Amino acid sequence: MRTNLINLTWALLAILVIPVCARAAAEFSADTVESHPQYGEHKGHLYMGHDRMRTDFEMNGQQFIQIIDLDKQQAIIINPADKSFMRRAAARSDMMKPPPAANDNPCANMQNLVCKDDGPEVIDGRKTHKWEITRAGQTGALVFWLDDQRKIPIRQQMPDGSSMEMRMLGTEVVNGRKTEKWEITSHSGDGQSQTSLQWYDPVLNMNIRVQQPGGFTRNLTNIKLGRQPDSLFSVPAGYTERTAPQQPEK
Repeated sequence: MRTNLINLTWALLAILVIPVCARAAAEFSADTVESHPQYGEHKGHLYMGHDRMRTDFEMNGQQFIQIIDLDKQQAIIINPADKSFMRRAAARSDMMKPPPAANDNPCANMQNLVCKDDGPEVIDGRKTHKWEITRAGQTGALVFWLDDQRKIPIRQQMPDGSSMEMRMLGTEVVNGRKTEKWEITSHSGDGQSQTSLQWYDPVLNMNIRVQQPGGFTRNLTNIKLGRQPDSLFSVPAGYTERTAPQQPEK
């Protein structure tokens, strides 16, 4: 029974917990609301410190805490009900670092990848830098255009013919914060397309509202800037560490 609960906990974290998009530009706390047609509505609280993030959330009527520490490269899930916690190495998705400057080689220090610099290009009035990435032993290239200002790929073309484009629609005040509203359109290789929206807060360096196809939404509300206490990002005294289940090899 305990093993099943542990496996379920790790399996649903990606759905229920707000992921780290990059290192936050400012420390803050916020209430979180995520809504999913299959999993319902989930409310929680987010604490964003310097290179650390804590998310308090409820799952199956039980409270959990997740802490991601970028410096220690670890993620911790805490179960206050039985005073236990599990620790794992942070996944690549947890550990996204601040993107490089647009003209910096994105393949630097990465094995088996080769980047070709195709130079600057203007897309929808925004200055970008175009890169082609190939992997040793594979055909085709990933082509993306990195936005000079936001350091995000606003256009991508995959070897299988799929693609993604981001377009800034303008500025909008969301939950009392001045944001940039972006439209993201994804095209599959067979011609199907999907569109999502995100509202990016440049002060926080984070999306504070997201709407995705299929009805998923995510919101940050009651945002309060300020230093977050170190105690928020550590396991309380007296908690027992349990072993996380091994992930199956792919």
